[in-house]
Amino acid sequence: MQAGSPALSLNNGDLVAMTDKIIQTVLDFLNRVFVHPEIVTTLIAILPIVEARLAIPIGLGLGMGYIKSWLFAFVGSSLIVPLLLLVLIPFVKWLAKTKLFHKLGEVVYEKFENKSKSVGEADDDGEVPPEVRRKRDLKKMLGVFVFVAIPLPLTGVWTGSAVASIVKLPYGKAVASVIAGNLVASLIILLLCRFFNAYINYIILALALIAIVVVLVLIVKVIVHKPKTAEAAEPQDNGADKKD
Repeated sequence: MQAGSPALSLNNGDLVAMTDKIIQTVLDFLNRVFVHPEIVTTLIAILPIVEARLAIPIGLGLGMGYIKSWLFAFVGSSLIVPLLLLVLIPFVKWLAKTKLFHKLGEVVYEKFENKSKSVGEADDDGEVPPEVRRKRDLKKMLGVFVFVAIPLPLTGVWTGSAVASIVKLPYGKAVASVIAGNLVASLIILLLCRFFNAYINYIILALALIAIVVVLVLIVKVIVHKPKTAEAAEPQDNGADKKD
């Protein structure tokens, strides 16, 4: 038993060293390609799923300071919010109508729609008293803010913007809610990186693996998804009949 313990310890040590080397190799590659760590951090922050959550530890791994890593990650992930609120949901709906990507569009929209249920429902297009509308909007703003502020998978600015669009939160209020939530979420990640500074490489690895798992799950859902074109048409027709 005693003879086996050193071998086990050596194997664990080799695994740790190999993990560190792989992550450092990736960081060095990114630094060589994009030259400046600020560019790497900003570009990663723009990407869906990973966003500022991965960009902050990446910036730290590239040698940037805490405040600088947080700033570039936060700004990068926040800059795209105004655009996402305008084009993300229309683009996903357009994908759902294409022959090649209709399953992807339907799966992604269903995911966004399910997430939006925790925030609220879209208001009817009919007349609503201003005071009632303000209260509804405030409730939705709080819901979107909390949704984005908790740094969990698929609760970032991409999903938050989609949710705000689905519940029809007014544009300016949606921008403010998503960015405010992103501010809190990025600060939480920054604090975690500060407390676990010695394990930055493992934080990067864990977040990257989570992102990979999310993508793989999405791919599986798209593969097994059954298009709802025929099913969706039937309820719509029934609703039209009732109106008639």
